[in-house]
Amino acid sequence: MEINLRRHVAVGDATIGTMTIGDFTCYTLEDVIRDKKVWGKTAIPAGVYPVLMCESPRFTQSYEKKGLGRIVPLLDGVPEFTGVRIHVGNVAEHSHGCILVGDDWDRKSARITGSASAFKRMMKALNATPGNHRITIVNDIAEAKAKFSHPPAPLFMMMQGRGCFPA
Repeated sequence: MEINLRRHVAVGDATIGTMTIGDFTCYTLEDVIRDKKVWGKTAIPAGVYPVLMCESPRFTQSYEKKGLGRIVPLLDGVPEFTGVRIHVGNVAEHSHGCILVGDDWDRKSARITGSASAFKRMMKALNATPGNHRITIVNDIAEAKAKFSHPPAPLFMMMQGRGCFPA
């Protein structure tokens, strides 16, 4: 199964994106994208990674108690990272370099909501297709910054007092 993650917005100490698996779509929250890794505070590099479905030493018992199952997706082969998983959480501090999923995100802060329900739906989508899974992660943030770095030329000129719009 192909998992697609597109990173769209940098908000404070987090990166917000969208994840698609077939018909399933949710929001994602990750740490900040950095050129150099800072342990527990850096999003993984964009790229394509195999996804293994396995138990987690950190999450298995607590997830089972919460009705989330025993399996947590693990991204394999991420350069300079180990133990990168897709799991529940609401803010960047919950991420530690992993990918968090949620039903919605607060546009005023770096926070996602509905994480447990999004995780359950994600697992249902992944379990519907047995076999190998992989995730493709794409950064769309640089393109968005370029589009919004300054106003369009006519508006920019008017703001500078060098022109006006025709009557």
